[in-house]
Amino acid sequence: MRILETERLILKPIEESDLDYLMNLRWDKEVGNYIIHQAISKKDQLNWYNNIKNDLALSVFLKENNTLKIIGTTGLYNIDYRHQRAIIKFRLDKDYQGYGYAYEFMIETLKYGFDTLNLNKIVGESMEINEKIIKTVQKAGFVVEGIQKDFYYHQGEYRNAILFGLTKQDFRKKLENDKN
Repeated sequence: MRILETERLILKPIEESDLDYLMNLRWDKEVGNYIIHQAISKKDQLNWYNNIKNDLALSVFLKENNTLKIIGTTGLYNIDYRHQRAIIKFRLDKDYQGYGYAYEFMIETLKYGFDTLNLNKIVGESMEINEKIIKTVQKAGFVVEGIQKDFYYHQGEYRNAILFGLTKQDFRKKLENDKN
């Protein structure tokens, strides 16, 4: 897979050297307030890494003063070529939120999914309390397709899951509208 690149970011396949950072991101208490995943051991992180070979799992790097700094992860998972669909997932370091990076790398991931992998639909989900993610995915063109009541037990409470989806046709319309 080629490396995806924007003016500020580089997205490349996750490497074993990225795993410590990604595990620490998963363990971060503030990030954990809004993500569905739970903290895992180093062994479980390595098992996850060894099982993502058929997915598009990417580390996100910020280009900063002629160096690259890892700031998150994105990817398309459970890619189903027969039905031309996948699940998008992403996570961004709390220190880099609010600068448009998540939107930027999401657009590149979607372009790759629709244009290179020839997917027709990309879906995802988030806890309803994660308003930042919901705003970001809606800005990228996703629409809310449903709510699953009390779907997650998180921090002592049941939480609703928001299900969102985007088709290739709607994404192309969104990109065209952005040009105008």
